[in-house]
Amino acid sequence: MAFSLFGGADKKDATAGTSSGDSTSANSIKENLQAQILQEIALTNATELISKISNNCYEKCILTPGSSLSAVDTACLDQCSEKYIQAWNIISRRYLARVQSESKS
Repeated sequence: MAFSLFGGADKKDATAGTSSGDSTSANSIKENLQAQILQEIALTNATELISKISNNCYEKCILTPGSSLSAVDTACLDQCSEKYIQAWNIISRRYLARVQSESKS
């Protein structure tokens, strides 16, 4: 049956016709799926970061919305977004280190 990668085949179907070529193909498919998932996670994280920067820095820096940004508004937005990204990076590194240390235990 064609669904053996997803657990839909019986054991007889899953072991029938297995060769090193099939194993290599399955590994390639698995690696491609993992890479795609990692890309989607990265895109989701980037989108979330931009959204949070926009919301937080806008609320902090733009006190009187208008048709253009003043030099003060621009400077505030630059500093706010830079600090937010630095904090995001620190938190991400520490979180990854914690996950890696817990997975080794």
